[in-house]
Amino acid sequence: MPIESQDNHNLAKERDANTMVITSTILGILKPILDILKLMIGMIGKAINYFNRPKLEIYYDPNETYHKRTVISTNLLGNFAHVMVKNNGKSTAKNCVGELRSVEVLKNNQLQKVPGYVKIMSLKWAHERDFSPKDIEVDTPRRLDVCYVYQGLDILYFFIDKYPSGNQTDFPPDEYRIKIRIKSDNAESVEKEFIVKYYAGNFDSLEIKNI
Repeated sequence: MPIESQDNHNLAKERDANTMVITSTILGILKPILDILKLMIGMIGKAINYFNRPKLEIYYDPNETYHKRTVISTNLLGNFAHVMVKNNGKSTAKNCVGELRSVEVLKNNQLQKVPGYVKIMSLKWAHERDFSPKDIEVDTPRRLDVCYVYQGLDILYFFIDKYPSGNQTDFPPDEYRIKIRIKSDNAESVEKEFIVKYYAGNFDSLEIKNI
């Protein structure tokens, strides 16, 4: 091979080697930068999702709590009590479920766990036919059925599936403390406790209030 051609060949190989070194150096510098950018983008996405998340609240509204009507299936006048659930967030809360977490009764100025209520049960959303989960839109409160009484019957009923195996669903007149939880597919669960009172022989005595 002529000397000039050999020199050109060596120069080309040297340029290729230099190019590979420069490329490798650039990639080495860019990789951590790109990794940081990916991390930042992920953090920004999580921050946006957090800011836009639904945020549930359980509360008592005296103007929305009580409702009286005659129940067609029993032909008895019922007195119904509710609590309100509101979404104070930025997006719809999906598949919300209300649960009656616990029931305690006040006896001799002390709260005692009701031994017959052993299984957490779902409560029913007001004006719905079944116990299926419901979405809660932003700033659109929903009523959650909690309990009711019938005129002439001294029984306190909770809005849960009737007669599940081994679980008490109906209670004598008394003062109770209950805990309600709201769960959702995309929102943090929230809990709140209420006092429920009902006195024998007094249909209008049904009361639910904040603790």
